[in-house]
Amino acid sequence: MGIRPMLSSLIRNKTGPLLVALQIAVTLAIVINSLFIVVQRIETMNRDSGIDVDNVVVIDVRGFGEGFNVVDSIANDIDLISAIPGVIAATVSNHAPLTGSGSGTGLRSVPDETIDAIPAGRYQWSEKGLDALGVRLSRGRNFYPEEVNFVLPETDNGTPPSVLVTQQLADELFPDDDALGKPVYWGNMELSTIVGIIEHMHGSWVSWDNLGNVVIQPGKPAFINNRYIARVDPGRRDEIMPIIEQRLGESNLMRVVKDVRSLEEMAANSYRRDRSMAIVLATVITLLVGLTALVIVGLASFNVTQRTKQIGTRRALGARRIDIVRQFMLENWLITTTGAALGIVLTAVVAYWLETAFALPRLDWRYLPVGIVSLWVLSTLAVIEPARRAASVPPAVATRSV
Repeated sequence: MGIRPMLSSLIRNKTGPLLVALQIAVTLAIVINSLFIVVQRIETMNRDSGIDVDNVVVIDVRGFGEGFNVVDSIANDIDLISAIPGVIAATVSNHAPLTGSGSGTGLRSVPDETIDAIPAGRYQWSEKGLDALGVRLSRGRNFYPEEVNFVLPETDNGTPPSVLVTQQLADELFPDDDALGKPVYWGNMELSTIVGIIEHMHGSWVSWDNLGNVVIQPGKPAFINNRYIARVDPGRRDEIMPIIEQRLGESNLMRVVKDVRSLEEMAANSYRRDRSMAIVLATVITLLVGLTALVIVGLASFNVTQRTKQIGTRRALGARRIDIVRQFMLENWLITTTGAALGIVLTAVVAYWLETAFALPRLDWRYLPVGIVSLWVLSTLAVIEPARRAASVPPAVATRSV
């Protein structure tokens, strides 16, 4: 059977093929855009943070009572944690990266309030902070111990003389010059000197556009609630975490250990929305593809049932089994191609809507040919069994009355 008779047959019985073509078009549009979002979410969750996330432990403590000496408590706690076999380094810090809890600031390369400040996440830790997070310093130096002081609630330590910044922040502050050794200005227009450049590091808010902009100032935050960060030997985190909790709990009865968690767990919690979205969309893709396959199988099976005598007549006139299979395959290909053509337009409309309404990245159009080819393969596989049953119709069926 040629293409023209086949098209005429489909046009005469257009309701079923049209519905299948629309189903394919909707499937293509939803699957392509959903798959693109899923890949974006997975890439976001798998970004290099510049931190040794797998081997970092975060400890939250709280002191209480009139005789509680926060400075002595922090000093003793850091010494105790650092002395545990397997601990590489430990520091007290105002916040931990990738946790959703942090503080931000704005920096300028010149003391001019009319110039927009470059936003950045702000951290405060000791000279052990880099080692405690496994962050690499690409150029310059770390803080000197004498630059690091305890920061008490009632004490104004002033503007830090030196800071560390990430390479990303340095490039934004000084796009045409080397930031090392340059002054940066805080909101009060007081300056600090960049003494070291961190190769790469993420801040606290994983969905923030300026996640890689980080500035570190020297200091040991000393408050009633404090947060310690410790890095341990690879593979020993789960072994050492309960030891840290036990020894801290026993060492000072005027300070409670509120929580001991891995940074990996805390970071995963920050990415829970991305992970949930990826799971939901992957489920939608699977269900929609499965439904489309069932619709294609259903239409093909219906056609076999309705055209049994016609098939028998063709067989009686000399059509081979392969000719019958080819007929159903070709009909299915025409329907799928029509649906794919409609799907291309619908995919573009949905992609534009997602981009403008939800500020999502522009669709990578390389997904489209992959999706079309995948639909062709899916529809071909779905119609194989009905086509095989059609080919098995014997020529004698043409002589039977219906």
